[in-house]
Amino acid sequence: MPRDEFQALLTYVQTDQLHPHRAHSGALEKPPPVITIARDHGAGGDVIAPKVAEALGVQCFDKEILDVVVATAKSDPALMRTLDEKLPERAGMFLYASLLGLHDPLSEYQQLLTQVVNGIAFRGGVIVGRGAHLLLRGSLRFRVRIVGSDEVCALRLAGGDKDKAAEKLAEVRTVNAARAKFFQETFKANNNDPLQYDLIVNTDRFASLDAVADLIVRGYHAHGGKE
Repeated sequence: MPRDEFQALLTYVQTDQLHPHRAHSGALEKPPPVITIARDHGAGGDVIAPKVAEALGVQCFDKEILDVVVATAKSDPALMRTLDEKLPERAGMFLYASLLGLHDPLSEYQQLLTQVVNGIAFRGGVIVGRGAHLLLRGSLRFRVRIVGSDEVCALRLAGGDKDKAAEKLAEVRTVNAARAKFFQETFKANNNDPLQYDLIVNTDRFASLDAVADLIVRGYHAHGGKE
């Protein structure tokens, strides 16, 4: 993320200006593109998202979201990073926080995450993961989920090496399970619910992830920015 964009988001959160639905200053024909991309581990979302952002002329936000949360948080930065799309056992987390004299880190993470995601949506962008499609309920956004079978995702992560794919298979299942838990406990929602999304793409049989990015861009334009 460019430093000026990072600083703008940081200022937005620190001043608590959470007004994602207010009108933009000046005359705009339509609001900037806002695409949320949920993804299975290894399905190609990390490659596809920047391509979509480039095609639409906006920034792509992934780990940058966490950077702003960490920079803004009062809690220990290590705790904030631990909470990114996964939930550790709350008993241990609270014990650690209480020993440091901190407030509930989970509540702070959720509040800051909501502010950062809405700050991005105000300016437009492609937002990867972190339940952004749920945090932006009622906002103009195109909600995408990128999926794939465990085996194909593992093989992609292994760079096509079948000998390494078995090791990556365990990783795929562990990461996906952590994300599912994050969704359930944070949003009380099933991240595989198809009604949460406007477009779901299975990348198993796509030879090129560029084609998937093009499909998402076409879907965004066809969607027309409907709520």
